[in-house]
Amino acid sequence: MTLRRMLYCAALIPALTACGGPGGEQGSGTSDCTITLASLEQVKTGMDLAQVEAILGEGSKDSSYTAAGEVTDGYTWCGDVARDYLNAPVVEVTFVNGKVDIVQPYNIPAN
Repeated sequence: MTLRRMLYCAALIPALTACGGPGGEQGSGTSDCTITLASLEQVKTGMDLAQVEAILGEGSKDSSYTAAGEVTDGYTWCGDVARDYLNAPVVEVTFVNGKVDIVQPYNIPAN
């Protein structure tokens, strides 16, 4: 997945988080997140959760729903998307039927 696609997908998060609940453990505006854009570039469409967690560390499931026979699960890293995405590092990865579909980074440092 290219950085450009990730950034385009990031524009969708306000609508998507309306369906989710709390996720992550960091407080608003604070983070000790160690994820970088370089590590996010290793996450590819089609990977499963175990593969993503091997790269990013353990995620926090924050949403799940089924529609049209597809199971969609949202996981976050570094913070709560609904609360922190404007002022702290947060990553949300959407899995469809257990495979990465969308990677959405917010405020992630380049290095």
